[in-house]
Amino acid sequence: MKLKIVILGIASILLFEFFSKNINNNTTNIKNNDTIDVFYIISTEVISSKDTNENISYQAVLNDNEKLAMKLEADYVKNHIFYDNFKFYAPYYHQFTFDAIKLPQNQFDSIYQNVSSEICQIFDDYMKNQNNGHRFILAGFSQGAMLTIDLLKHMTDEQFSRMVANYMLGYRLSEKDLQNSHIKDAKGEFDTQVCVSFNTVLSDKGIWDLVSKDAICCINPVNWKTDTTSATFIYENQEVKISIDTINYVLKAQTNPEIFHKWMNETPIFSSVGVDKDCLHHWDLLFYMDYIHDNAIKRSFNK
Repeated sequence: MKLKIVILGIASILLFEFFSKNINNNTTNIKNNDTIDVFYIISTEVISSKDTNENISYQAVLNDNEKLAMKLEADYVKNHIFYDNFKFYAPYYHQFTFDAIKLPQNQFDSIYQNVSSEICQIFDDYMKNQNNGHRFILAGFSQGAMLTIDLLKHMTDEQFSRMVANYMLGYRLSEKDLQNSHIKDAKGEFDTQVCVSFNTVLSDKGIWDLVSKDAICCINPVNWKTDTTSATFIYENQEVKISIDTINYVLKAQTNPEIFHKWMNETPIFSSVGVDKDCLHHWDLLFYMDYIHDNAIKRSFNK
């Protein structure tokens, strides 16, 4: 099932609509005083879309197929990362499509501003009607991770004081981002009110500017180091060694590239926007699920 989930990412939206009755949520093993919410923003799950007049839409129109694609990712994240001691929220939203990446920069930027506005309104509605004063984790993958930066800038100081951490899977932090008082990079595995940020590649050729350009920091989610100390794990029965490139601030993976190149070759939407097969953006979620789960527990409950 892992490789069937289309996990891309960037950001953009149009119109505000909060799908409260369709929001995905899950609660397990929670004591009332220990409830930690997770507000998760889904990555780009819609490649292309058309409105009711069959005109091309660069935002998801949220038809049944698009909602299903979003739900599959939300359920996957809920069941593989935030499945214990968490109350999980993952709203549908009018995300920008993968086709939107190909637009001229000014047109893409305009769409992105609409997306950001919608997500901020959704978050406000969540805070007013769902959160109930609980501490919470902010999280997103790719497009979703990009949008978490906007939410950090948008939220109040009181809301920020209740944020455990922001897990930005597959997106970078820039020097400009860190100038905001709500945005701090994680230095280890226990600090709170910080951003966990990383992108994974096989080589410099795999660096995707859309998600990695201007990166100024990075953390290794396997050993929670910010230096070049490497860590090794097993994925699909093969060893993967991860270390931080402190020049480009990305994670470099040393492993047999065959299965990753095969998937990238079979998924031409990436190459259509100039992404090299050494880019492991798709695996920024799949590689580190167990480590993110365990770390979210540590940051939330200091254990």
